[in-house]
Amino acid sequence: MMKHAWLNVIFLSMVAAAAPACAEEVLACETQSVNFKKREFRCPLTVKANAQQIRFKANFTGSHDDTQLSMTLTLDGLPVTCSKGSKTWLNSEDGDVSLDCHLVLDGAAGAQRMLRATVNIYHAEFAGIQLSAL
Repeated sequence: MMKHAWLNVIFLSMVAAAAPACAEEVLACETQSVNFKKREFRCPLTVKANAQQIRFKANFTGSHDDTQLSMTLTLDGLPVTCSKGSKTWLNSEDGDVSLDCHLVLDGAAGAQRMLRATVNIYHAEFAGIQLSAL
């Protein structure tokens, strides 16, 4: 349990340092499991307004010609369809790269929702995630 607490502290520090100075609200996720090939996140969300825009972003370093990255998301156990412009998989790109999913969070204000993300990693170093409400 202490391990997860430290991961949350590290994550929140990374997000605070990387957060833009605009109207984005930074949200928190809990790490469910971690290994070199897969990371799983659990992100409790509270609906603030109907059709609220949410962005989940996973960052990586050291990507190169044989790197393969992908992620899948669910909302309350149902698969998420990311909005146009999202990037949920990547092959053979060099340098610092990221995956991201833009989605719409529907429901009555105050409703509790659960976003889960699974990030699959092959030949890149995981650098962290950012979850924000736009």
